[in-house]
Amino acid sequence: MQSAAQERELMRQGLLYDGLGDGQRLVVRRTFLSLVDDAEDAPMGGLRRSSTDSALLGADRGDVEYRPGSPSTVASTRVVSSDCEVSDTADGEAQRCDVQADVRPAAADQADPGEKPRRQKADARTTLMLRNLPNSYSRAMFLEMLDEEGFAGDYDFVYVPIDFSRGCGLGYAFVNLARPADVPRFRAHFDGFSGWKLRTSKVCQVTWSDRDQGLKANVRRYRNSPVMHESVPDGYKPVLFSDGARVPFPEPRGRLVRPSARRG
Repeated sequence: MQSAAQERELMRQGLLYDGLGDGQRLVVRRTFLSLVDDAEDAPMGGLRRSSTDSALLGADRGDVEYRPGSPSTVASTRVVSSDCEVSDTADGEAQRCDVQADVRPAAADQADPGEKPRRQKADARTTLMLRNLPNSYSRAMFLEMLDEEGFAGDYDFVYVPIDFSRGCGLGYAFVNLARPADVPRFRAHFDGFSGWKLRTSKVCQVTWSDRDQGLKANVRRYRNSPVMHESVPDGYKPVLFSDGARVPFPEPRGRLVRPSARRG
């Protein structure tokens, strides 16, 4: 219980109110308004709290009488909502609270419902290898086949390796298409192709070139290759095209070595 001087000071500051009823006064404690009976011996006895809706709910430290200039005893800044019920028991006052924290996921964990899934990067490969070609197919015959099958002007690099000692093909060729968008149609057309001009049971297979990809890579590989040596027949060499017309291969950067008699 406060002394008369303390009560007068609290009444002056508007923190204690008298005249509410016989033996009752209104005291401001923390953020709650409490009715205290003068007949109680302890300052905390007889607290009656029917409900509370506090914006800040800290640790349960008991009701502390407010004193001007003293720091707040509520240290938590976590936003919660609470609904409490109070009942009297033999041991004193029992309180049951249902507290629900306002827990929100971090912004980084929230998926934007309007966000579209990212597209996978398009395949930019353009160099293909055609296997199981008839060994008697020359470069000229292979180029003629490409044009007749509807791909004239769609390629910019072609190489049909030749066995130098026998003068026949090795059964495969490399083609670089000018645009990646033409690759699916080319593969669909020639994978399983068997419409050769020669009688043969071979069926073409189309795979990615695992050596070089793209026009620049193929030019870099063959411009200094022995297959470009002056002693090699032109029909055995790789060729470049631009808009369907043949263009010269870049000059080598050094002296070319004569190739072996086997292949280019």
